[in-house]
Amino acid sequence: MRATRTTPAAATALAAVAALVLSACGSGSGGSDTIDKGGPATTASAPSATPTATPSGPPPKIDRALALPAGLTVVFDFGTPADPAQAAALTGAADFIQAISHAVVRQNPHDAVLGAYGAGDALTYARTYVQQNVRRRLTLTGTDRYYRPKITVSKGGGAVEVVLCNNQAKLYSKDIATGKVHITPADDASYSLFDLVMAKLPTGKGLWQANSITVKGKALECEQ
Repeated sequence: MRATRTTPAAATALAAVAALVLSACGSGSGGSDTIDKGGPATTASAPSATPTATPSGPPPKIDRALALPAGLTVVFDFGTPADPAQAAALTGAADFIQAISHAVVRQNPHDAVLGAYGAGDALTYARTYVQQNVRRRLTLTGTDRYYRPKITVSKGGGAVEVVLCNNQAKLYSKDIATGKVHITPADDASYSLFDLVMAKLPTGKGLWQANSITVKGKALECEQ
């Protein structure tokens, strides 16, 4: 199970990301054996945002480039919204999350998939997290589960906040040198709450990147 450490809040929020997206479009520019979930955190909310209904469509289709080895599974236990843009944003969030595990397995904080699905504070978070595990020579094994998605769309539609519950009770760190799996008991620390702000890339291809992320540890509201 991965532990969560407290991080300072960054300035990016849903409204700010939406403003950056609009600007870009206008200019045409485009110490322990447990794994530590580190990286910058950010508040992802705005008064101009509109919450949407619970997604009920097919599950997100993860990029094949993010395939993980046998013994490690990231489960996204939810459907996608009927709205294509919201579905793409939710799928992009799932891709970003799996990209982090992909980079940990490869022991590469500069894995190309991180830059493909993350930018700004979210990319910094991902690279910091991966680097922590590279330094400790730890990889991942088991099942990492995400569920109960909540989606909020910015007023202009250029940014989407995705909130996901996470259960890591069956996710463990593994020593690369020895192969030892560090099994920890399920407890309050098994639950986390992920809050990501996704921004649509100005490419016209319906691609979304994570621009900021908050990870709240011991999220008891996610208990099952």
